[in-house]
Amino acid sequence: DDSNSISSGWVIMVPNVIPDELVRVRIYRNHKTYSDADLLEIIEASPNRIHEPKCPLSTICGGCQYQHMNVQTQREWKREQVEQLLQRVGGLDLNSFPRVKDT
Repeated sequence: DDSNSISSGWVIMVPNVIPDELVRVRIYRNHKTYSDADLLEIIEASPNRIHEPKCPLSTICGGCQYQHMNVQTQREWKREQVEQLLQRVGGLDLNSFPRVKDT
């Protein structure tokens, strides 16, 4: 899942969107702390966007949900997700550990 927050701090979960892209969405469900939305239009694409992912099912099945990002952006996004999870769920102070490097 990709998520973008708007200026109020409310998070809108929009699949296949890269942070800092300007998009038009349709919100279809509101939760206590976030909303789910469908991507309707990419108004300003990220320079990190891959416009033709290798897998034709990448936007449907979820098995390759990051193919719309270039490889470096995928690595950064995955690392950030793991770091946030370790901090939020594990309560770890990641400043105490060496940073994981790309392979």
